[in-house]
Amino acid sequence: MLTLHIQDSRRRHLPPGPKGLPLIGNMFDLADSDNVQNKVREWHQKHGDFFYTKIGGSDYVWLSSPKVVKELMDKRSATWSSRPPLPLAQDVASGGLRQLFMYYGPRWRQLRKHTHALLNLKASVKYMPVQDFESKQVLRDLLDNPKEWYTINRRYSTSVIMLVTYGHRVPSFDDPMIKKVYTVLDNLTGVTALGAHAVDSFPFLASWPQFLFSNWRTKAEKIFEHDSKVYLELWNELKTEVDNGTARESFCKDFYLADPKKNNIDDLQAAYACGGMIEAGSETTATTINNWVLCMLLFPDVFARAQEEVDRVVGIERIPQWEDENDLPYVRAMIKELLRYRPVNKFGMQHATSEDDWYEGKFIPKGSYAVLNWWAIHRDPSVYPNPDKFDPSRYLNRPLAAADYINSVDPYERDHFTYGAGRRVCPGVHVAEKSLFINIVRVLWGFDIRKAKGPDGRLIEPPTAMVPGFLSIPLPFDCDIMPRSAKHEKIMREEFAKAEAKGI
Repeated sequence: MLTLHIQDSRRRHLPPGPKGLPLIGNMFDLADSDNVQNKVREWHQKHGDFFYTKIGGSDYVWLSSPKVVKELMDKRSATWSSRPPLPLAQDVASGGLRQLFMYYGPRWRQLRKHTHALLNLKASVKYMPVQDFESKQVLRDLLDNPKEWYTINRRYSTSVIMLVTYGHRVPSFDDPMIKKVYTVLDNLTGVTALGAHAVDSFPFLASWPQFLFSNWRTKAEKIFEHDSKVYLELWNELKTEVDNGTARESFCKDFYLADPKKNNIDDLQAAYACGGMIEAGSETTATTINNWVLCMLLFPDVFARAQEEVDRVVGIERIPQWEDENDLPYVRAMIKELLRYRPVNKFGMQHATSEDDWYEGKFIPKGSYAVLNWWAIHRDPSVYPNPDKFDPSRYLNRPLAAADYINSVDPYERDHFTYGAGRRVCPGVHVAEKSLFINIVRVLWGFDIRKAKGPDGRLIEPPTAMVPGFLSIPLPFDCDIMPRSAKHEKIMREEFAKAEAKGI
């Protein structure tokens, strides 16, 4: 089979790209995850908007302009919406159940239909009280423990998605629930590390004796056993609460009441469908908010302008509310710029081709990784002038929500590509947009954020490097977060006290 693959004459027409090493291709070029963004920009400049690399035993094509993304992921979505074979990450460690890694087909479409119905714009409105409550706790927590801002934002995003998904709050980052969830997230990070597992880089090796590759199958089976137990526990608890009439409104409650079994979705698949919501919405939102803090330190002029707009619109007598959003165009633009400047993962959004295809005379083999190369797109000066500057004003002529631009006829009308493209575009875009807005605008209103000072009184420059792994998580750093006045502090404490007394 490998011989036939090499001898396929159509491969002479692969897209241009950088030369790699025998067998492993360009794997070493991407070994430094923080440098991937620079490497793919360099390749884009040298090889054009549609280029090819070999990574391990897999073909990669990098879609590096809005036009190419529109032509392939959107217009040819039936062919460009699958996922590559992942013997370890999907077949064994996920039991074939993770929607994130699932091949495009009837099973995926069925699950996607449920997800979309429960997360669309109309449905997302009912989750706004959750986001309102949790963002008020953020304000109180920042007043009490400002040095813990990093984990305060992680708690916020996890509690929001747990309430949206299961109706369970996470009041503290030490909560046993969050500890369980993060063991699964840690496992997911481990199995998705680029190049870390030979069988996912060279899928044909899955049929070889596993002892040759660190007993990968046994290790993956243990991961699946652990993760299944956590997710089934959550799902079964939810079912009991619904049957007893004690369940809060949530995605999973609606999912259960829709009777997934009539669509051949058993308890384990349902548990993974709901667990996938947590995976998609917890660390990604926290990563984005923590990257916002970093950007505010690096670009204090942006923070000052956004704060001035909030002060002018909201005033000092109350915290910002949902109704203020349309009157805060610079804040909205700042969130768009944040997602352009620092998208949520280091490698781009990955699809796979389910059939052989051709584009502009170039051959794309079936099973190729198709990467929405957002680092190259977002830093292309012909699309985003002065792309290395954090400049929200570039979006003041894009006043609508990100979801409204995703299906733009003109691909260059899109604001950014961080929510993906085609049929696998993020279904939670509406919930995510609201979570980011209400957290960020209230912190802007209530706090000043400045660089920390060292013992010598000099300002400490925050690192711009990221935590090793798949996501664009900033390395933890110190900063000074302080209430803007005694009056601001009083109002923030009162707001959370009232919210806590009322409950969700």
